[in-house]
Amino acid sequence: MKKHPLFIYFILLAVLSATIVIIIKILGSKGLYFAQVYMLTPAIAAIITRLFFYKQKFSDAFLKIGKAKDWLKFWFVSAVIAIFSYLIFTLLNSVSWDFTGNAFIEKISLQLSLNGQNINDTLPNGFTPKMMLILYLIGNLTVFNILPGLITGMGEEFGHRGFMFKLISDYNIKTALILGGIIWFLWHIPLGLVLPVNNNYSTCEIFINILLQTLGSVCMHIYLAYVLIKTKSIWITALAHITFNNVSTALGFFIIINNQTLANAGLVIAMIIAILIGFWKFNFRKTFADAFTE
Repeated sequence: MKKHPLFIYFILLAVLSATIVIIIKILGSKGLYFAQVYMLTPAIAAIITRLFFYKQKFSDAFLKIGKAKDWLKFWFVSAVIAIFSYLIFTLLNSVSWDFTGNAFIEKISLQLSLNGQNINDTLPNGFTPKMMLILYLIGNLTVFNILPGLITGMGEEFGHRGFMFKLISDYNIKTALILGGIIWFLWHIPLGLVLPVNNNYSTCEIFINILLQTLGSVCMHIYLAYVLIKTKSIWITALAHITFNNVSTALGFFIIINNQTLANAGLVIAMIIAILIGFWKFNFRKTFADAFTE
């Protein structure tokens, strides 16, 4: 069994992910909080595999803290990539900007109303929806959300990049970069079975969006794999991941999506440009060629 840790990891990940999806389906809207638990399944699967089915245990788990300059560097780079992606969205006219925050508040109010709740009833006395928006904005742009975000970010990174990508790269680094990104995307799909989604797409639009999201996931996987190889720290990789998510979320408070397909295409364009710059200016090719060598 110890000769097939990657297979064991995939089996455990599938069982854990399916279990969380089933729980959410059974509990309905009350079970949506388990979506956060779903994000931890890669780490749980990797920990169990490392403990019982992997000869090296945690010796190659990239658990060192890393250099302070790398923490700052990849926090900044991830934030820039997120901001750049929104610039592309704007140029493609896939989004409209609403700096009043009303669009965000209306969206939250609608989601709560579907569960029979009123947004004002969910807030502390004297706390307005606009104040909530400001608090969310500050949280997503500062350590107030980066620190807890490292936990969920680590859930994905410890499993997908720190274990799955590492094991596949032992066979072929190019396969690890492409196939790893595709598997990472496929792992997200079950959440679509339990979280609210837009069901107004035609079959053609669904296919195009799946293709675009797959390409986007592969590009983001390549970037995060680069961070891992460059820093040898799963913590910094998790930081890069959660920073991109946080900044994207913060900017998302002030937009109205005009065309989701165009927005998905914009993210792919932004990530491809970022990856091309990485190969051109930051030695991505050499970094991947020398991956995990001492």
